[in-house]
Amino acid sequence: MEKYNLIIITPDQMRADYLGCYGHSTIGTKHIDALAQNGVRFKNMYCAAPLCGPSRCSFATSTYFSEHNHRNYWSTISPSVPNIVTSLKQAGYRTGMFGKNHLFTYSELPKLWDSLDEVCLGNYDGHPKYEHSYSSFTLEKDHPFNITHKLTTEAIQFVENSGEEPYFLWINYQDPHPAFCCPGPYDTMFDPSEIDVPESFYAYDSKSQPVKNEVFRVHSEMDQCTEDDLKKAIAHYMGQIRYVDDNVGRLCDALKENGQDKKTVILFFSDHGELLGDYRMTHKNPTFYECLSHIPAILVHPDGRWKNTVFSGLTEEVDMVPTLLEILGVQIPPTMVGRSWVQALDAGDDTGRDTILCEAGGGCPTCQEPIEGFTITAPHAPTSFGPGAMIRKGNLKLSVYADDLGELYDLEKDPHELHNLYHDDSYRAVRDEMTLLLLKRVMSVKVRDIHKLDWDYPQYPYDVRFEPLESFGAVLEDIRASGDYS
Repeated sequence: MEKYNLIIITPDQMRADYLGCYGHSTIGTKHIDALAQNGVRFKNMYCAAPLCGPSRCSFATSTYFSEHNHRNYWSTISPSVPNIVTSLKQAGYRTGMFGKNHLFTYSELPKLWDSLDEVCLGNYDGHPKYEHSYSSFTLEKDHPFNITHKLTTEAIQFVENSGEEPYFLWINYQDPHPAFCCPGPYDTMFDPSEIDVPESFYAYDSKSQPVKNEVFRVHSEMDQCTEDDLKKAIAHYMGQIRYVDDNVGRLCDALKENGQDKKTVILFFSDHGELLGDYRMTHKNPTFYECLSHIPAILVHPDGRWKNTVFSGLTEEVDMVPTLLEILGVQIPPTMVGRSWVQALDAGDDTGRDTILCEAGGGCPTCQEPIEGFTITAPHAPTSFGPGAMIRKGNLKLSVYADDLGELYDLEKDPHELHNLYHDDSYRAVRDEMTLLLLKRVMSVKVRDIHKLDWDYPQYPYDVRFEPLESFGAVLEDIRASGDYS
């Protein structure tokens, strides 16, 4: 039986609601929308963490944030932890990755990828026009930061040189990401004067939100961001998305021209979203608003299974790799906690999960007061401090922080999350019930239903029900020296 190829397309910081297939009326993402028409669109997919590195660690290893415990931008995980790349490489796949890593230990990348062009631009740091978290400008076509077209060309060359063996291609775009910049014609494709600022740019109540939001607003000088500044940023963000969409079209056209579209599984998903003026913030921070935690995810099966379908139930980012591995006929490592949705999709059952879990924040106290004279252009420390977790059940969404204000929203009545019900007496019972559910979910991040008492997997020797995910070498020797692990 011929093995399917796999292509994963991951733009960085793309909001779900800025795609046509998720309801945006003007942006015109025809190529990404075509993927949704040819596959299944997950309507309510949530990232594991609204930060790049932690989210990607959770995706690739199918483990939760508070288990892998990699908590910030620079977080990288050892490829010794079972993951999608090593699973496919061991199954005979040729591997190629183009774009930002934000995932595996950098020194180990050549062992994982047969073809590799790792490029991470941070926040376009170093560009003279990147002055604020809301900065937007035209990116020179010949600028070394203009890589979306280049990465796609490399990916197409990888496809064209694939030969007979199955391949796994992962293309990781920088776009759409602050700074809000793109080359022509995308820089003028959308007229800022025709763009509305989000309702929450003015309507938010800082006193009912976590204090970390106001601290970030002050540190990122959002008091200087005018309506015109934000409209320009949104227009460029939309241009970045169209830039990605056109290159998704280039890649899909290459698959058809090479006759590989009928034997290639495609997953399109974003690692997290973007504030983009919501609550007078841009970028992201360790909070869980829909613009940050709700991500687009589209899965295309080459046989046409699940064509033009929508999976409406709640799903988590950690579910995607088990789903992919089952489609490809590759063993799902017992270290993974996510659910495969293949059987549910085949049965037309989109009930999904009862709850979803999302986590974020460094393990330090939340910065309670702005630091005088201190400014940042991205959510580095101290914005990244202060752990929290969010649970969604039905239309109710609860966020609890270790040392900050809690939040409770009814998404059906309040889709823009403007009315915090955490201290509303009429929601007290709901808050208490949701708090208990959240506590149980956080305590259960290591729970794996392996249907046996003993951990008897020679290929995966570490019993991660008890041991850390990255328990190898001296770390494992120290652990086992402290007890009876005969």
